[in-house]
Amino acid sequence: MAATIPFTDGLMLRYLQPGNVEALLSPGADPERKRLRSLLVSVYDPALLDIRSVESVKVDHKEFQTAVHATLAVHGSWDKSIPSTEQARATVEIPATPPVHWIDMSLDTMVSVKTAPVGGALASVDADPWVAADGAGARPGEFERPYRLQYADPPPFEPTAPARNLALRVSTLFFDRLDLADALRRLSEAKRAVDAASPQSEVHDGGTRLASSAWLAVFPALTPDDPSQTTEQLVGDLLATQGFVAAFEAAP
Repeated sequence: MAATIPFTDGLMLRYLQPGNVEALLSPGADPERKRLRSLLVSVYDPALLDIRSVESVKVDHKEFQTAVHATLAVHGSWDKSIPSTEQARATVEIPATPPVHWIDMSLDTMVSVKTAPVGGALASVDADPWVAADGAGARPGEFERPYRLQYADPPPFEPTAPARNLALRVSTLFFDRLDLADALRRLSEAKRAVDAASPQSEVHDGGTRLASSAWLAVFPALTPDDPSQTTEQLVGDLLATQGFVAAFEAAP
């Protein structure tokens, strides 16, 4: 009798093959690469970086079962009232052994995209002169003056312009069953731990990154007798409200 491979173990074996990892990030049934786009906009603010198309993705580094140790801030105080009033406060940051959050698969990727300009250049600056109550003009510098800034329209999107590369870390968690409450808790706890353990978010020409990593939750594909398309869409919509992306994979 053949041994049954647990879902998480089977996925780790499957994703040893680079082609399977790329298929997870950019499935063949997703020609517009909506999954990759969703991962990108969870890190790069779409209000500052208008991604029009995703051209390709390249995985630079892959790691299974990455441990993330959270830090614990301990606050304490000491007071002394006799014979004189004294007070001391200290804040100590101690590496916390528990809890340890495990990332089932960590990916460092480079995504090639085409973007459109979001804002135009400053075109003009205008201000009205201050006038005193008696109708006399105020002296320059006597009062603050409100200014009106006029910006030009951004240049149109040029589809033939060269693509640009965006670095994207993807933290992936595997779930052997569809338990949304448990999934959201694990994802949220792991995200907080990773953000706390990561250095300050890098600044790019579209502004500061929203998070240090994008998050992908992989669930077992639903059985054929389930209304899978509706259920998978609802699960994806729910996770998207928290900034996560859902995927459904057949059991190995």
